[in-house]
Amino acid sequence: MQFFVKHLYLLAPVFAIAILGGVYLLIKANDRPIPKYEPKLVEETWSAEEYVRHLNLKPFNQGEVHKLLLKRTRQKPGVYLESLLPAMDTAGIEIIHCYHVVMGDDYVPVITSGNDYPYHMRESKHYQNAAMDFRIVDVPLNKRRKIVEMAQDKLGHRFKVLWEKGEMEHLHLELVELP
Repeated sequence: MQFFVKHLYLLAPVFAIAILGGVYLLIKANDRPIPKYEPKLVEETWSAEEYVRHLNLKPFNQGEVHKLLLKRTRQKPGVYLESLLPAMDTAGIEIIHCYHVVMGDDYVPVITSGNDYPYHMRESKHYQNAAMDFRIVDVPLNKRRKIVEMAQDKLGHRFKVLWEKGEMEHLHLELVELP
């Protein structure tokens, strides 16, 4: 008994170490990765005739415009476009039209970024669902300029169309004035 009383002060650190070990084991037991959401890749393309027929069938509401944007493009895996502003869907359709005029109706543009990429600038319009990027690297150099100029002319002063060059070259589209 005298031994127990003499070494009683050691009991608190032993209990503290045991509790820390228990907390560590609980944390490790709950260490599971955050699930990734990958939208289903549906290869659905429309021919020019189906596209025109679809336009003539019924008036478009915003949901239809967004669906059309998704059907007329391919998206890089992981691209998030579901919260785009309605004006961005319409502008995206105009960009697709510019690609088709320059590259032909069979060309399917690729959207490489919406509100998904964590390395945009801090105040980027991507985070406000008011910007998206299109792949332009696979377009011949002389046609890239035509696409960018045509898009700038079609969209006017409400949108900014930039040909961002460098190692991640792309066509950047953003809404200048937010609603």
